[in-house]
Amino acid sequence: MFRKNILIAFRSLRKDLPYTITNLAGLTIGITCCLLILSFVTYELSFDQFHAKKDRIYRVNYDVLMGGNETVSPSVPVFVAPELKKKFPEIEDVTRFSPEWSARTIRHGNVFFDEKNFCYADANFFNVLDFKSVSGNLQTALSKPNTVVITKTIAKKYFGKSDPVGQVLLFNNEKHFVVAAVMEDVPPNSHFSFDFLTSFYSIPGFDTLETQQNWNNPNYTTFVLLKPQTNVAALTKKIDAWVNPPGQSNQSQNSITLKLEPLKDVHFDTQVYNFKNTLVITDFKYISIFITIAILVLLIACANYINLSTAKASVRAKEVGIRKTIGAGFWQLFTQFLAESFLLTIVAVLISIAAVYSLLPYLNNLLDKQIPFYILNGNFLLSVVAGTILILLLAGFYPSLILTRFKPVETLKGTFAKTGGSSVTVRKSLVIFQFTISVALILGTIIVRSQLEYMQNQTLGLDKDHVLIIHGNTDIYNKLDAFADNLKKISGVQDVALTWRSPFETVVGNGFSIKANTASNDDWSVVGGIAGDSHYLSTLGIRLLAGRNFGPSKINGDSTVNEFIVNETFLKHYSLKSNDVIGKDVTLGLTGKGTIVGVVKDFHTSSMHDKIAPIVLFNNPQYFGSLLVHVGAGKLSPVLSSIQKTWRSYVPMRPFSYSFLDEEYDAMYRTEQRLGILMSFFCGIAILITCLGLLGLMTFIVAQRTKEIGIRKVLGASVMNITTMLSKDFLKLVIIAIVVASPVAWYFMNHWLQDFAYRINIGLYIFLITGIAAILIAFITISFQSIKAALANPVKSLRTE
Repeated sequence: MFRKNILIAFRSLRKDLPYTITNLAGLTIGITCCLLILSFVTYELSFDQFHAKKDRIYRVNYDVLMGGNETVSPSVPVFVAPELKKKFPEIEDVTRFSPEWSARTIRHGNVFFDEKNFCYADANFFNVLDFKSVSGNLQTALSKPNTVVITKTIAKKYFGKSDPVGQVLLFNNEKHFVVAAVMEDVPPNSHFSFDFLTSFYSIPGFDTLETQQNWNNPNYTTFVLLKPQTNVAALTKKIDAWVNPPGQSNQSQNSITLKLEPLKDVHFDTQVYNFKNTLVITDFKYISIFITIAILVLLIACANYINLSTAKASVRAKEVGIRKTIGAGFWQLFTQFLAESFLLTIVAVLISIAAVYSLLPYLNNLLDKQIPFYILNGNFLLSVVAGTILILLLAGFYPSLILTRFKPVETLKGTFAKTGGSSVTVRKSLVIFQFTISVALILGTIIVRSQLEYMQNQTLGLDKDHVLIIHGNTDIYNKLDAFADNLKKISGVQDVALTWRSPFETVVGNGFSIKANTASNDDWSVVGGIAGDSHYLSTLGIRLLAGRNFGPSKINGDSTVNEFIVNETFLKHYSLKSNDVIGKDVTLGLTGKGTIVGVVKDFHTSSMHDKIAPIVLFNNPQYFGSLLVHVGAGKLSPVLSSIQKTWRSYVPMRPFSYSFLDEEYDAMYRTEQRLGILMSFFCGIAILITCLGLLGLMTFIVAQRTKEIGIRKVLGASVMNITTMLSKDFLKLVIIAIVVASPVAWYFMNHWLQDFAYRINIGLYIFLITGIAAILIAFITISFQSIKAALANPVKSLRTE
């Protein structure tokens, strides 16, 4: 019976190819979108799942409350790991990991590169976390100092086809590391990565450093492996009692807490301070958005199929009447029409799988990810099968039910339009549903793109254009002054400043705290600290509002007095005025005591997600390691060449490493940019499928009203009259959809905008543009069939009827 139904279904679908192709296209597009999104979601949920003991591994986070401001760091002080292992028997093992914060030059023979992924770890690192070995023993590779584990890609990069184990790499032209093991590259679905890994004990004096119980140096990512069946909540309380003993005085404005975070949650933790984006973090709300979009697109595709199938019912009504007259029962007809839906759905799924295979590289390129083709994955394949059954039930059940409920006497008489009860209402409801989703997506896309444009065009308070960041290294640290003086002589270079890193890497939580009242032990607040010389303000175009710039004495070594320049937000934080703060003595973290000499206008050092924070610029040359170079417009290429030549004259054995300030700023919005592109894509897909559904419903209505249209034409109705008559009911549905979608879209997009400290206002014009666009799209789609019906020969229409 099944084979017979499939054969009849195939013949029926082949008989009406336009209907089949249109239906198949709608389903295929919808399913393809869903599979792409499912691939993305599956990939994101797979992060860190390759570790065998993942359910027992927790990261120790460092939660600091200072001056009423909370900062969460994914790393803790160095002594915490051994103390946790010693004090708490619930912990089976503990290991630390820490990256080098700046690039290091690695050399083997004549091959040398600046490497950013050089990291340190404990000897037991590979006992807690699982990475695949290529050669050598990972479990013992870090047991000695000055040995290093490298990845397969690095091995090929430096050693070619030879075996790297036992060979030597030169670190920063001064230290030798023996390659102890080679491992597979860190999987792309790991929240942290490294190319080189050496023991902490390769750092001189580390054994002494880890015994110093200093809570102000949280630079070591620490993972604990708990014993099976450990009560995590109870352990957390015990750890808190150790960090904050019950008898200790409680300062409400300043406190430190250690929190255990499950490894499975680390990838989605957007609250931690992600310095230099060393961690791969995804906001789970974006996954929720894409899951929602996938469901909506699938529902639109199913609604489209229902509309087209019920539109086809007008053609197949007599077929049903004849079959029922000669004895066909309800279940025979129902399974027959369901077989057509089954065949179309299976073909659509197969085409979608092929489409996903072809489109996945483009999606990876857009998202900058390495999402694999999951179709051979058991759980993914099971999801596809379950989704296929769901689509069949959603899209195939209702049309099959409608077709089999036609009464044979009425259909053979040609009065089938009176059957079906509420089917017309259902179809209209589906059109409203489809356009509601489409309008909501259009609104969302416009708002996302408007916010992106606002952020990228917002005045930052500093000049990010034509500014080059030259990343220093240990070989040039002692030559930075002379190097900067030579750069200023290059034609096209407008100014050069000494600093430590990009201003966009300077945010509250980078380890700087300030005490405005030097006589108090409790008046500490977290601030953003920026090291710069007297050219820093002029190079970036930062406006000085009061006081003066840095003097040369500290930087030249003629004085040990620190000088500080603060921003407007610093004044607001302490309720001070410019005149009151000039000459005020403060203490800035490890920099020590100093005097505030100037006030600058607020400038952005992070994305528009965050409010401008209290910023303190200081002139301590011990922190200088990079340079900011302001280049004249149109002179970049020759200036870069001259800078590179000057660099080689100072450090010929080090690669020239640089970046552009405007690119670093744009990089902060890549997530939103990708969201905007994807929303535009899915918005287009939703509109396309919706228009197919609307076209199907229009086909049904025109078929129902063929006789009426013929009579109206005979009585003198024009093409415009008939087009208006057929279009107005559908445009009412679109207007209803706009009314429904607008407040819903406003609610969710306004909620999304709350993540930005600086954001657009959702103006009425956005809704007007969207409404007009939706009505035009609907009218053009409707006009295709209505004009065709209006131009038809009325004599032929009346004769047919």
